[in-house]
Amino acid sequence: MTIKTMNSKKPHRDVLSLSKKLCICTALTSLISTSAWAQTQNRDNEIDEVIAVGTHIKGSDITGTLPVSVFDVTDIDLTGAVSGDELFESIPQIGAQLFTDSRFTGVNGARGDVGSINLRDIGTGNTLVLLNGRRLVLHPGTQVNSDLVPVVSINTNALPVTGIQRLEILRDGASAIYGADAVAGVVNTVLDTNYEGFQTELRYGKSEDTNLDETSVTVKWGKTFNNDKTNVSVFGNALSRNGFAATQLRNSSTEDLRTFFEGTDFEGDTQLGNLSSQTQFGEFTLLRGGEIDAIGDDDFHIQPDSTPGCAVDIAGSPVCIDNGGSIDTSLHLDRAGFRDLVGDTDRYNIFAFVNHDFENGLAFFGEASYYRASTNRVREAAAVLSSNRIGIAGNAFYNPFQGEALRIQDYRPLDAGQRVIEVDNDSFRILGGFKGQYKNWDWESAGFYPEAATEDKTSRISNTLFQQAINRTDRTAYNPFAGGNVNDINLPNFFNSPATINSFIVDVSRDSKTTLGSIDGRISNPSIYELPGGDVGLAVGLEWRRETFSDDRDDRLDGTITFTDTVRNTTNQSDVLGSSPSPDTAGQRNTFSAFFEFAVPVVNADMNIPLVNNLSLQVAGRYENASDYDSVFRPKIAASWEIIPQVKLRGAFSLGFQAPNLEQINANGVRRVNSGREDWILCEAIARQDAEPAFTNDDNCDGVSVESVRGGSPLDPVTSTNWSAGAVIEPFENLTFTVDWWRIIQGGETENGVIGLEGDQDIISFDYFLRLNGGFDPRVVRAQPTQDEIELYTAAGLTPAGEILEVRDSYFNLEQRTISGIDFGAFYKLDANEFGTFNMKTNIAFLNTFFQNFSPVEQTLTLAQEAGTLNDLVSIQNGGNRIEQNGRPEFRWSTSVTWRKDNWGAGVFYRGVGAVEDTSTTLNDDSSVNLPVGSFHTVNLYGDYTFENIWGGDMRVRLGVRNVGNAKPPLADEFARGYFVGLYNNRGRYWYGSIRKTF
Repeated sequence: MTIKTMNSKKPHRDVLSLSKKLCICTALTSLISTSAWAQTQNRDNEIDEVIAVGTHIKGSDITGTLPVSVFDVTDIDLTGAVSGDELFESIPQIGAQLFTDSRFTGVNGARGDVGSINLRDIGTGNTLVLLNGRRLVLHPGTQVNSDLVPVVSINTNALPVTGIQRLEILRDGASAIYGADAVAGVVNTVLDTNYEGFQTELRYGKSEDTNLDETSVTVKWGKTFNNDKTNVSVFGNALSRNGFAATQLRNSSTEDLRTFFEGTDFEGDTQLGNLSSQTQFGEFTLLRGGEIDAIGDDDFHIQPDSTPGCAVDIAGSPVCIDNGGSIDTSLHLDRAGFRDLVGDTDRYNIFAFVNHDFENGLAFFGEASYYRASTNRVREAAAVLSSNRIGIAGNAFYNPFQGEALRIQDYRPLDAGQRVIEVDNDSFRILGGFKGQYKNWDWESAGFYPEAATEDKTSRISNTLFQQAINRTDRTAYNPFAGGNVNDINLPNFFNSPATINSFIVDVSRDSKTTLGSIDGRISNPSIYELPGGDVGLAVGLEWRRETFSDDRDDRLDGTITFTDTVRNTTNQSDVLGSSPSPDTAGQRNTFSAFFEFAVPVVNADMNIPLVNNLSLQVAGRYENASDYDSVFRPKIAASWEIIPQVKLRGAFSLGFQAPNLEQINANGVRRVNSGREDWILCEAIARQDAEPAFTNDDNCDGVSVESVRGGSPLDPVTSTNWSAGAVIEPFENLTFTVDWWRIIQGGETENGVIGLEGDQDIISFDYFLRLNGGFDPRVVRAQPTQDEIELYTAAGLTPAGEILEVRDSYFNLEQRTISGIDFGAFYKLDANEFGTFNMKTNIAFLNTFFQNFSPVEQTLTLAQEAGTLNDLVSIQNGGNRIEQNGRPEFRWSTSVTWRKDNWGAGVFYRGVGAVEDTSTTLNDDSSVNLPVGSFHTVNLYGDYTFENIWGGDMRVRLGVRNVGNAKPPLADEFARGYFVGLYNNRGRYWYGSIRKTF
């Protein structure tokens, strides 16, 4: 067993062996054009008019009606990204990523090569993501959001950054056009589906101060034949990344963040300590009650014999026994040295497209794609869970109190080695369809089937086998009383033999899969009726889709193999040390939908109406009927008013909805242990025992671990109301300014709010409020009070309350949520003749409202605090203003400049993320002051030169650097990382170079 340190080196993978793995497979596909008009630039720098996201009417001229951002190849190159998560984090309108490889997610979260989309920062799952105009399958893994519910997303890392022709982002609600989940807007990724030629590119990048490096190979080939009637295009990319340990980044190099806050108001704040009390220096309790004569107490812990307070020496060992159940804080464990911050990853993307035109005008289009990523990383061994402790028999060989049965309270078997996490993500997509034209009607129909699967395997400890090893009666037994390494408490003590340790190590797996089958058909006509302002366009269509989700947990987690504590005679559904039971989950949904859309030109320039050079409308509606939630109809109306050719106003009103995901509806009996919860009624009793009328600080409170039991239930779709208004100003040629205000209201008096949980802490707080008034909350399940608890509460004048066993907390539709903001944009192109051509862009996203209405429970608690009948220390968890809290900055912005002169090119990209607050840490003398987290600024640069007619074609050589200033993520009191991983990039200064050859 070895522990990875900051000096560990990983072998760099050979580029040639990597390229051999790149298998290019041909298949079917094509570009489906769906939406508003835009202009973009192709790889040959020629301007094409394209159909972009936002409408189904082919040929309709609704220029500027919708707020659509288009990012072409040049914009994408400026980011220097090699992965989808890096690309999308550079766009100001995209909020924090909940799915990311840098999170230390346990077995219940999405792990491996994952990234997510969070447009407008209103929450993952509220953005519809398309590939070439049609839906992508959701990633099989889920993550728990700020409302403590599992949410879903497409995996952005399954999108090939080097193969994207352009990104189209509709920054407005579009459920009336596309259906479920297009609440914040739509992201359409367009690939190059009609390529002619052959191109290959090799790229290598390296992050300073870490072991992280990346090598990628990209190949693109296409050919048109059969008298120009048929085109076949193939694209492939392979990437190999060596990750790096958490100790190599300053923020995550230690869990004790206090050293970074010296000289600030938070200097010495114990909230920033973060070290774990669960170590190899174990904590134990006598099972029978009473006291152990040798120590005069019912609980004890192990510590170095050099530490004061030894009650019992352990012969021949550098550790001793001290009474009391908690180890000294000087023995707490720094888990940073055991973890990877970024895992090793191998990723492959393959896309193939075919387009064929028949003699009669009928056209076939097809697509096939495959993605695979394998990720490997490590983290520290898990600790004994408070809800699943392990009994030690009186005759266990290493039991220091022979004849006395004990219970492990806290223990982390570091000598068992790090958890090795191996995750394979796979997905494929097959699509085929036909399109054509009949008179003025364009028609199109297609069917497609994508599937995504995740295989997650981790080396873990079986509770059953671990207990058997501890309770052996000979020297082959496992000794949990040996303590940690007395010379370095952050290293294991290898007292126990490898053979003993290997006897309880098992592989724990999780296999998840999602599928999406769909058949659609639509027709459109840009001129069904002539008005004075122009031709009315119409599109109508039908769609059927089937979604499935399955989550197959390991037998040791889903209750197939349980843990029966043979000492305490109790049974737990989880046989995995450190993990709560997790049942298998499966669900499916069939959805039928129908839509219509009109493009209505009201006024055109030829009508010579003062101050109305052009006025056009978009009117749309969509009906969806799903098998597991109520049917909905969502309308939309958008308008564009061109006052003069240089000034255009636009606005829209729509109703949208987000479908409850299949895990939210179908998961039941999910158990999660959460630490740091406050049992306020116990705090109150202790305060009164200390002759205080009420507790005035949290000195009387020790955080407790609470097991929450969560479950799905019939849920309503989250309905929303969207408003937007904006302007496009072009004072002169090649200069454009845009401003767009938007507002989204989710839920309301007659609408369904965001899906969430009450939250176990809010439920415990409500139980406290009720108990102060003679009642209790049955959702807080407590043990029968012990005699000591009866005496404590009786003396305090309170009804005795036992230890919290579990909190029952089910998903439900929360109260109304309101989010609003403003987007600013500026675009300028300068042709400087002999000095070349410059393109300048600025994009600013301002989030000015994010307010979650309080639930009835939270309203009751708030009113009680205002009336002075509830202690002010009781925090209300979910409701209120969330601007700048835990990763929602008010401002995000970017500015870019590109230059091209003959064979030379260069670009600079500046990105900024505004300041936020970390609500998990407050100022010691003022709980209303949260830990400030500073703003984050990075600058990217690149330069390239294209050699012409080299070996049968052009060759471009590019050198670039991301984050020129080597800016580090601002510090935050985030578990095990020291920064908000979804908000900032952790790579530091990153150098890269590439060679692209065209044949």
